[in-house]
Order: sequence, then structure tokens, then C-alpha cells
Amino acid sequence: ELIDSLEIKNQEITKLEKLKSEFFRGASHELKTPLASLKIILENMKYSIGKYKNKEESIEDCIDIVDQLTQNIAQILSTSSFENLKNDEKLININEVLQKVLDNYKLLAKQRNISINNQLKQEQIYIGETALEIVLSNLVSNAVKHSDQNGQINIGVKNNWFYIENSNQKIKDSRNAKIFKTNFDLNKEKGSGFGLYIVKNILTNYKIKYKIEKSKIGVKFLIDLSKK
Repeated sequence: ELIDSLEIKNQEITKLEKLKSEFFRGASHELKTPLASLKIILENMKYSIGKYKNKEESIEDCIDIVDQLTQNIAQILSTSSFENLKNDEKLININEVLQKVLDNYKLLAKQRNISINNQLKQEQIYIGETALEIVLSNLVSNAVKHSDQNGQINIGVKNNWFYIENSNQKIKDSRNAKIFKTNFDLNKEKGSGFGLYIVKNILTNYKIKYKIEKSKIGVKFLIDLSKK
């Protein structure tokens, strides 16, 4: 039994190291790309080349890139505790954690005139609390950012599957298989791709099933609640 237990732990460590290596390869790319763009803009501003003579407009471009970098770094830091997100499972009231997350996105949703319909009651999931907060934060963030203007977000449970659905008429079925790749997001122009990648790996770490489906209004992310 001791040997079997050690073998299992070794497999978990190997899997974790592979996960971290894969993630940081993607993270490195996501940081290098905007930094390279920022350098080009600043150099062109320095020598007043072409459209970069308009310093005010160029500064706005630089600010956008810095904002993107800030978001990327925040996502990277949120994954630094992957190895700690283990052996801490317990039954957690999803709505209690979700309400805290939704509070952080109320302003952004209001600015884009997005309605959030939360139908959760006392449903529970067997997972670590920190992990659940990271998962919900990324899913809600993704839903708010990629919903149509004047769109809607629906949150609830059906047939023992928790779901977050957002309106987005631009999503095509053919792209679903690529959504969980390190550098892929529902809208590459607006996101870095870390969010759903993080969600995927946390849920996989806890052996929780998940899936993504095209819905009538856009896209729906589902998490299986059957694990106890």
C-alpha cells in the first residue's frame, strides 16, 4: 500500500509539473507579444514615424497594451497556487461564492447593459473553496466580456449540471474544440485566453467533468455537480 501510495503521489507531481510547464510556455508567449508591440509603438513615437506622430492616440494604444499585460499577469499569479488546490475538497454552496464574484462585475455588466439572471438557490459542489472562486471568477469574467452589447447572462442548474450561459451570436460550433487551448479565447481581440485554460485545469485537477455547448443565445459552460 505504501508503494502504491508513493506511486500515485509521483504521478500527481509529474502531472502537475507538466501542467505548470505547459502553462508558463503559453504565458511567456502572451507576455512577449504585447511587450513587443509596446516597444514598437514607443520607438515610432520617439522618432515621430507615420501615424505615431499623433502622440495622444499612440499613448491610448500603449495604455490598452499595459491593461492587457496587467490582466495577463493577474491570471498568471492566480495559477501560482495550483499545487495548493488539492486535498481541500468540501461541499460548498455555489451561490454564496458566486454572489461575491458577481459583485466584482456589476459595474462592467451595467456599462455594457448586460442583464444577469441568477437562478441558483442552495446547490452545492464538492471542490476547494479557493478553486471554486477562481473558476467562477474566470467564467463570469469571460461571460461579461464576451456577451453581446445589451445581452444577457443566465446562471443556474439543470439535470445536476451547473451552467453559465451568455449571449454571443458570433460563436461558431467549429471553434469550441479550440477554446481550452492556452492561447485561445472566445474573442481574441478582447482576451488573452488564460481564463478558460485555468478553469479547465482546475476542474481537471479535481476530476470534475465539464463541457461547453452552443446555446440558442450564444454559448453555455457547464460543470457536473455529481461528484461527492
